[in-house]
Amino acid sequence: MTLIMFAFVPIDALAQPTPAYPAQPIRLYVGSVPGASSDTYARIISEPLGKVLGQSIVIENRSGASGIIATSNMINLPADGYTLQLIYTPHTLSPYLFKKLNYDPIKDITGISMLLTSPLVLVVGGNSQVKTYQELVELGKTRPLNYGSAGVGSGGHLSGEMLRIQTGMNLTHVPYRGAAPAATAVAAGDVDFAFVAQITAKELTSANKLRLLGVTSKVRSPALPQIPTMQEYGLKDFEFLNWFGLIASAKTPPDIIKKINRAVIEVLKQPDIKARLTADGSEIIGNGPEQFTQFLVTDTKRWGPMISQMGLKGD
Repeated sequence: MTLIMFAFVPIDALAQPTPAYPAQPIRLYVGSVPGASSDTYARIISEPLGKVLGQSIVIENRSGASGIIATSNMINLPADGYTLQLIYTPHTLSPYLFKKLNYDPIKDITGISMLLTSPLVLVVGGNSQVKTYQELVELGKTRPLNYGSAGVGSGGHLSGEMLRIQTGMNLTHVPYRGAAPAATAVAAGDVDFAFVAQITAKELTSANKLRLLGVTSKVRSPALPQIPTMQEYGLKDFEFLNWFGLIASAKTPPDIIKKINRAVIEVLKQPDIKARLTADGSEIIGNGPEQFTQFLVTDTKRWGPMISQMGLKGD
């Protein structure tokens, strides 16, 4: 007779549930310094998002290399949904700018949601002799000009190169560790001009330390109806919108991604949050994980020929 032995396993041991997500605070990496547009947007949504999810969200600024440092840190941590990142425009340019990239900006991450898009503003210092766009162009005919940005591949960098190509001005790019330092450099007279987010320029403009000359959207910004677009100045097809979104590591469980996405959408619909995010002329998007991930794929392919035309290279 065959004797079959059964191991006694307590029922409680078989029924140990996985702790519901989130069971601990969540880190949100931002690849810029405090005061930059991506940092500002992260701080606007982090507290209400934490309330919806039931856990606090702690922002960690990992500035440098147009967000690459932050992304590198994130993907080297467990893909458990407890480390997220707020990315923006340079993310999809990185394959063309940085040949030694240690991760794949598409395969190694997954999109959660695009938060919003935002135009940039062309600014000069409040004490600059330049009072109008035409005067900036005239100054550019007399000597080389330099412009600041949040780093290689940032919206400010790309807009500056678009201006260089369309006007033929002799421009030198000066990268900073974020848009806020670049705006401060313009105010101090260290660089001649910059393209920065409206939300970044707001305080310096209010203090008369920056002067707004133009906006990069196709139509005038509702927040700055008196400021002409670059197209109004005769620059054909000059349009640039920064985009901002949330990502996680590629192997993060889909149910966690969906839960975060639902929470993000809920936050973006809150009237006070919506008002704060759109006060600078930004437009809220709030799409799904699949749509945002597909956007990242398409945007990466789109930038290849443009980066080659501009002759841009990373560090």
